[in-house]
Amino acid sequence: MCLGIGILRFSYTALLPSTREAFGWTAQFASILGSANLLGYLIGAFWAMKLPQSRTMAVYIQLAAFAGMLSLLSCAFSEFAAQWYIVWRVISGISGGLIMILAPSIVAQCSELKDRFKINFIGFSGIGIGVLLATLFLPYLDQISIQSAWLILTAFALIISLCLSHFLKTLKPLLCAQPIQHTNKVTLNLMYFSLIFVYGCSAFAYVPHSLFWIDYLTQVLKLDLFWMNLNWILYGLGSALGAFSAYCLAQKLGNIQTLKLLYSIYVVAIFSAVFSHNAIFTFLSSFLTGLLNPAVVFLTSYTILQLYGTAYKKLWSIATLSFAAIQLIGGLSFSALQHLGVNYHQQFSIAAMVLLAGTLQLFWISKRKVQHAAQ
Repeated sequence: MCLGIGILRFSYTALLPSTREAFGWTAQFASILGSANLLGYLIGAFWAMKLPQSRTMAVYIQLAAFAGMLSLLSCAFSEFAAQWYIVWRVISGISGGLIMILAPSIVAQCSELKDRFKINFIGFSGIGIGVLLATLFLPYLDQISIQSAWLILTAFALIISLCLSHFLKTLKPLLCAQPIQHTNKVTLNLMYFSLIFVYGCSAFAYVPHSLFWIDYLTQVLKLDLFWMNLNWILYGLGSALGAFSAYCLAQKLGNIQTLKLLYSIYVVAIFSAVFSHNAIFTFLSSFLTGLLNPAVVFLTSYTILQLYGTAYKKLWSIATLSFAAIQLIGGLSFSALQHLGVNYHQQFSIAAMVLLAGTLQLFWISKRKVQHAAQ
């Protein structure tokens, strides 16, 4: 998770302004690269859904890790044609999509039921750790070249990939020993579709922050390197605490209640970016959106695992596929809105309204479920 989501996906956002300046990329081309990564994530999620639930998953995780590492290396050099960067950003997305589904599926298959909540929390904490790693050297971007920054990330990815290969060796025998589980006769209730809907809304609503946040801070708010780095470091710190916060709250409130609370705060976090006249709102938006993305991803994943057990891989694949598809649509939509002259404040407002709609339907469906149970 640290590699597949934290580094392969979010490092591009962190380094985008400096890379644009160093490589002479236009804003339009940078946006195309962001959409290419989202397209790759969609392909990777669909591919992972079709893979058998066997030791093949471990092999694909290893291949995805090394391919992702090479995609980071490809961004370190400026002499190549535009197609070179587009292809490698797609590969980076594919790697992230594969890891996002296959890694927690292996955990679910190889761990005992009583340990799954804690192990899932540890695994999804990797998203925040990866984002934090991508922010560690941002304060020094004025002292090192952008090529060095990409090479540092490549070194991180190589180390993680080698460790991953070593750790997976202990899991492969367990995967071989697992019986083939048939999941065709799963009965899905309204709660699953409610979770998918709000999860998809969060994918759409997160696009302005995931693709354009640093660009907004530098190009619109005109923040200097220090304040831009501070915002991104707050984002990284929030990401590192995200899964842990969801884990602690879920132990006290339960999964669904915690999800309702997290999504409600998420709406506020996105909308607070509109109040850019005061730096505290920008800091709040950076920290909370960083925290809430891994928090809702982790808890949505575990809730599906808890509700549907052996059907987890298939259903989590559908959730991730929906997330990836809606995020791609969101990326294209917000890029089009920018082209039409819709400013960032209006985009943040649209994103918050979409997530508010998803959150309200989760409140409604969960309330209906409680009323039905009482009857």
